[in-house]
Amino acid sequence: MSYKDLLNPVCQQWHLMKLLTLENDSYELTDVAYYYSCMLRIFTILDPVVGSMPILNMLSFTPGFLSNLWESLENSFFPKSKSTPDANFNITEDSRDRNRISKKKKKGLSKNGSTKWANVLNKITGKSQGDIDNTESVNNIITQIDDSSDVWDIEPFRKGPEGLTTDSSHLLHLFSAVYAHLLLVLDDIEFYEKQVPFTLEQQRRIASMLNTLVYNTLSYNITWNNRPLMDASVRCLHLLYERDCRHEFCPHELWLSPAKKNRPPIAVAARTHEVLLSTNLRSSDDSFPISSMHSVITTTPHVFPFEERVEMFRELIGMDKVSRRMAGEIIGPGPQAVEVVIRRSHIVEDGFQQLNCLGSRLKSSIHVSFVSECGLPEAGLDYGGLSKEFLTDIAKAAFAPDYGLFSQTSTSDRLLIPNSVARSMDNGIQMIEFVGRVVGKALYEGILLDYSFSHVFVQKLLGRYSFIDELSALDPELYKNLMYVKHYDGDVKDLCLDFTVTEELPGKRHVVELKAGGKDVLPLSNAFYRGLTDLISPSWLKLFNASEFNQVLSICLN
Repeated sequence: MSYKDLLNPVCQQWHLMKLLTLENDSYELTDVAYYYSCMLRIFTILDPVVGSMPILNMLSFTPGFLSNLWESLENSFFPKSKSTPDANFNITEDSRDRNRISKKKKKGLSKNGSTKWANVLNKITGKSQGDIDNTESVNNIITQIDDSSDVWDIEPFRKGPEGLTTDSSHLLHLFSAVYAHLLLVLDDIEFYEKQVPFTLEQQRRIASMLNTLVYNTLSYNITWNNRPLMDASVRCLHLLYERDCRHEFCPHELWLSPAKKNRPPIAVAARTHEVLLSTNLRSSDDSFPISSMHSVITTTPHVFPFEERVEMFRELIGMDKVSRRMAGEIIGPGPQAVEVVIRRSHIVEDGFQQLNCLGSRLKSSIHVSFVSECGLPEAGLDYGGLSKEFLTDIAKAAFAPDYGLFSQTSTSDRLLIPNSVARSMDNGIQMIEFVGRVVGKALYEGILLDYSFSHVFVQKLLGRYSFIDELSALDPELYKNLMYVKHYDGDVKDLCLDFTVTEELPGKRHVVELKAGGKDVLPLSNAFYRGLTDLISPSWLKLFNASEFNQVLSICLN
């Protein structure tokens, strides 16, 4: 008999119900939580591929179990006597525009706070205080958050896992793991309208609890003694934040609250992030402080206001340019810049042939000479203006639907997404990759491109989860049919479905079987991602959510 056979009852609902029956006599809910918390770890170790999936499936869909876990946590950390703004918080169209950049910046960080974060960087880099010039602009770049946001900074979690009892840690670990699993399949109707398994008020409390826990664990270099708890908490927090980004259910202050009083200056935060990242790449010691593995900026960038993250993004690029300049690379216009001759009538093809081979060297300065549609060289010297014109014009041509590389969503905003037809084009995959480099070059140089990508596509680039409701923007009919199947009350066999997809190609219809080996088909988004990350580090991209990425690309941020 294998270990799977021996542990099979653990994955059965009757086994859970039996334990819950014993709860009233000799066991408490915390004992049940401890048992399944241990089982999650055991299953993950015994089967790294499937892991704890069978247990999570059972626990997620056992009626009332998740609610019981939350009730116990809520009673412990949210006393009913404590006032919260939940009852008065209503989401309206005009409540706030998360994607609008605030034009007002106030002084909000004390001198002691800035000195604290400067000292953190000093210890990491081994530099003296005088080596880091960060105090002059600190008070001008930190946004002051209203005092009402304190209510979202949950006091019991300000010390990270070390502030929790053993029983609370087991409850929170199991709750976070199970709820994160359930969030993967909850659609908008269930989450926002039916409000199952939790009301929106409870969702806000869950989000604030996890946000405070994760931020404080990261920011204070708390060693990761309880890694399963933090893994589950981070995963659940990210899923709640991504859902809020797409369809708001939390006040903006909730996400900012934990870092309101001790948020580091932008320059210090950017430099610390880069040092920690490089240190992590060199270190294989699991006991290394948690910030070396997951810095605040990488794991919880949302605790910084958007405008500060934009400044941080430009700071990181500036640091990269300084590093390359010190290595002898040509940064600005000059005689050693990369020379390209571009025909106006073949701007995408010429750009692809001359620049795609450069890869990350496209960060260097390029000198553009245009050839008119009549075949004559155009007069003019490139002091940066022609390079900017080249990038904007090549983007305009490549993103045009009739070119074939990109198509537009069926929604009113007509967002861009790679066209599946590009696979059948000559060098189609390579062209998509090149366009990714063009977008990366524009971001690197601060050149605006007046285009926006589909949120599903950007989520893929950022390595984030896309909820099933986002499919409605790509294929409304498919989304409608999937929702029908999901909520179908009868036997799904009655629908006579098979695992095939019909693709509409120019002049014909093609039926594609969904079978083993399909994962080997290179996704177009992967090609675009490779090109983009040749110039823009993935860790820089993760500063933003999908909507914010489009803003950084297309809106003047100065």
